[in-house]
Amino acid sequence: MIYQGLFNILDYIFKESELFYIEVDNYFKTKLSDSIEIDQVKRESINEDLISLTEYLAPLLLEIGFEESEVTNKLFDPSLKIKEKDNETINSTLDLFDSRIAPMIHELIFEKICHYLVNLDGSEVILTLRKEGAFPLELLVEIRQLKDNFNQNEEKLEALKDYIQLKKQIIDKYCQNKRQIESLEDLRETRNKLQLLYLIYRIIHFFHLERIFDFEHIEIYLQEHIDEWLRTIPLVSLRNPDLYFCGIYLAHNLGIKIIKEKVKEFISELYLEYKDEYEAPIMEGTSNLYYFVKSHEYLNIKLEEDQIKKLVQADSKFFESHRLKDFETARLVVILKIYNMLSLYNQIDRDKKQAIEGEIEKRIKENSIQQYRDGLFSSEATYYVLFYHYMVNKMDKLENIILLDNIISRIYRNIELMVFSEDTSYDLVSEVFYSCESLKLLNCIEKKSVIIHLARYLFPEKVFQKIKNEEEFKFDTKNFRHLRVDPISGETIY
Repeated sequence: MIYQGLFNILDYIFKESELFYIEVDNYFKTKLSDSIEIDQVKRESINEDLISLTEYLAPLLLEIGFEESEVTNKLFDPSLKIKEKDNETINSTLDLFDSRIAPMIHELIFEKICHYLVNLDGSEVILTLRKEGAFPLELLVEIRQLKDNFNQNEEKLEALKDYIQLKKQIIDKYCQNKRQIESLEDLRETRNKLQLLYLIYRIIHFFHLERIFDFEHIEIYLQEHIDEWLRTIPLVSLRNPDLYFCGIYLAHNLGIKIIKEKVKEFISELYLEYKDEYEAPIMEGTSNLYYFVKSHEYLNIKLEEDQIKKLVQADSKFFESHRLKDFETARLVVILKIYNMLSLYNQIDRDKKQAIEGEIEKRIKENSIQQYRDGLFSSEATYYVLFYHYMVNKMDKLENIILLDNIISRIYRNIELMVFSEDTSYDLVSEVFYSCESLKLLNCIEKKSVIIHLARYLFPEKVFQKIKNEEEFKFDTKNFRHLRVDPISGETIY
């Protein structure tokens, strides 16, 4: 998903991209029709048919020159699965190919084109497809022209090269430390064990690496020791997540069956605690309340209207400037996000909303987004400011802010420093995760004002100016996947 913006830019740059899609699709469809029976698919087994199709195509992709890990990562992507609403549009094996497989193949090839542009691997796949008559000469000419443009601009070439290699760097780091990560399941101290696994798992989930890791021990632990993790901890923050939430999140994403009634009872008691402990829970216990609301989402529990009212009510004194200036940027955004999650954003008192928005604006500098007014760059703050502007449909306000340099350099620095042990730095892992989430927003929010960030930082000036001066940037709609981001939860929409 962190390449989606690149695909959009390349699709826009290359005039012959449509011819490319046609020739590539025809090549693979011919291979399919020569080797397997092209017939109707059965609605009740459509995903099994899809698996059979991918199993046939995987060796073909390897023969062309793709690495096994590249092919496997694509074929295990959750967006590949057929949803019930899509069943009616898929009637045959070729329909399956067009709707699910073809976009994946286009993406794989576009990634190789990116590699070729910055002098990494990629030429083998392009040349093999060219020999097979599945890569138009016209597009190859355009690619070479763009490559020449990059070769004349070393700064952009290195920027794109660093960007392209980010995903591999992160995945390699996790795969190389597989045993160390799995060993965290056996830490004795519940808090350290669950918090670390929660923070680390978020990146595993982001890149769909679940199949690589064995989480059997934590699955057993969550089921059999619910009394140990179903509790709260002091000093909760976005980098120090509440213990019970870590358990709920992991159980939800790993498909672990837990005693829901017991969890619901615990959640109900938490409401009473927040009501008694805080005068204004949303302002005084922001992170606690955030995990509380998110837990309700995962457990599919609805809060009562009177409960919501008591949790979000807050006197004007809590919105005074001298108070808000001491809040982290992420916390300011999370306050507004909670209101939005509870469908109350448009009901916030105007002065209160403006006070928070004004404080957020003070954290946005020309070349970075800071956690405090006079603080340092923060990946967490950057993500939440990006998300806030997306949530309120004001991404154009950030168009001229330089973001990618800090985001990318922070990932490389933190990945190099990261170790997986009971002493793992929560901040390091969180910063990598929020950097990835920022890249997701910059790629999956398909608006010209957003794609400008990628074009400015990663492509030669000629390309950037062309996109900038385009009155209406037209995004591809069918030739590769177009993942989106939920503007309320921030979750990826596949």
